[in-house]
Amino acid sequence: MSAQNALTTVADITAPAPALRDWGRQPTLVLNSNSFMRNILISVLRDAGVRDIIVETRASRAMLALRDTSPALIVADWDQQSDPDEDRVRLLQRIRTAEDAHFRETPVILLSSPRPQADVVRARDAGASEFLVTPLAPITMINRLKSMQTDQRAFVEASRYVGPDRRRRPRRERGPSFKRTADVDAGLTTPMEAARCAALALALETRRGGDPLAIRVGRSLQRFIAKQKTYSAVEAEVVEMHRAALAQLVRMADDGDPLRDPVVSGLEAIVEKRLARR
Repeated sequence: MSAQNALTTVADITAPAPALRDWGRQPTLVLNSNSFMRNILISVLRDAGVRDIIVETRASRAMLALRDTSPALIVADWDQQSDPDEDRVRLLQRIRTAEDAHFRETPVILLSSPRPQADVVRARDAGASEFLVTPLAPITMINRLKSMQTDQRAFVEASRYVGPDRRRRPRRERGPSFKRTADVDAGLTTPMEAARCAALALALETRRGGDPLAIRVGRSLQRFIAKQKTYSAVEAEVVEMHRAALAQLVRMADDGDPLRDPVVSGLEAIVEKRLARR
């Protein structure tokens, strides 16, 4: 892997926007554990033009329904769940990382009472297409479905993110896209400076997520990059190790694997050895 390629961000690896979906003809999967709220949601969706609705009350049943059908849309509640398997963010991750699954790119709308910005960012980073605050007016759902049809975002696949492009605003500037790899290609920055920016962004992202082990990975990368004077394939390899470690931590958490600490400890040991060689 070249040093430049290691700087690629999730926004750099995109697939074309998926084909237009017909909310009125294709089924919509509703996942909601509250019968009262579920009936209201179904009524709102029907007012929005959705006719074929598949209803599930548990995440495990929703995954089975996804495998058996090809819904145009998934609408899920996002409330506090005592069962970790019912965590909607974990469900999102399972949907987006299901390799070769026909439902992988299906738009997912999360419905919730007002939440902290950190929660919304966490859902976005798991691959949520939209986040709507309840109570929900029918016109809000109608307008959001129209927006999803006319302003479709490309689907992104990268080592640490799979889902709709997180950039919503179209660029109005001309010239380079001002992403890290593009900046290097355009001569606007050096690989070393781009790597420092990427390390800082990753450290901030992990702190925002709140996972102590992920935070250690972010700090490890920042520490390593801060001590480098040049950026070559050797440094790029260490950067990729950190990204791979974060992806592995997410997978292990989703699988309920408690042995996550050795992943980070091993990474930190490698960094110490690399720094000792300087």
